[in-house]
Amino acid sequence: MSVRLRRSLLVLPFAALLLGGAAAARADDVALQIGQAGAANVRGDALHTLTALQAAQTLVFGRLTEQFAKVMPPAPAGWDASPPESQSLDSIGGGMTVTRGYSNGDSTLNASLLVDSPAVMSNSAQFRQTGALKPGWSRLEIGGEDALMRYDAADRVGEIMILLSDRVLLQIEGSDIGRSDLLVQAARGWNIAAIRRILGGG
Repeated sequence: MSVRLRRSLLVLPFAALLLGGAAAARADDVALQIGQAGAANVRGDALHTLTALQAAQTLVFGRLTEQFAKVMPPAPAGWDASPPESQSLDSIGGGMTVTRGYSNGDSTLNASLLVDSPAVMSNSAQFRQTGALKPGWSRLEIGGEDALMRYDAADRVGEIMILLSDRVLLQIEGSDIGRSDLLVQAARGWNIAAIRRILGGG
């Protein structure tokens, strides 16, 4: 075995230990802030209770943003992708959203992940319809999940929606796109298995 290979084998477990330690440290930071909030609450210190809870929320939001950013679809061949962006939806009932934009000349796609928001439930009724869908919509399967799609060839716009566990709405919206299969290709880029692991805490 070469010296270089032996060194590589030693580095790999050390790197894994560092990554695992970083994840554990973040989890410990959240637990620490929650513990401090509880102690402050027992003392009747409302201000420190609030600031500790806000710090814990910020840490959890950052961790979820990092996890969800990794499940976004990659850019189609020949397209450019922007970095994922996240936003809290506390002002409209709770939850969060992560979005990513893609462009190819004048053509654009926008991927959005909406989780634990009232807006998810407002769209779920379409998936439960047993009869005819709204005009222009059709059913299909994406990654083993039921999906809904609409595409207007005249206006060159379209959309695909996927609902997961009544908690997550995945959307791909396209503008100035000449083919509906671009929507399907982008939608197949979602890492649905990873999203389900995040939802389950695994």
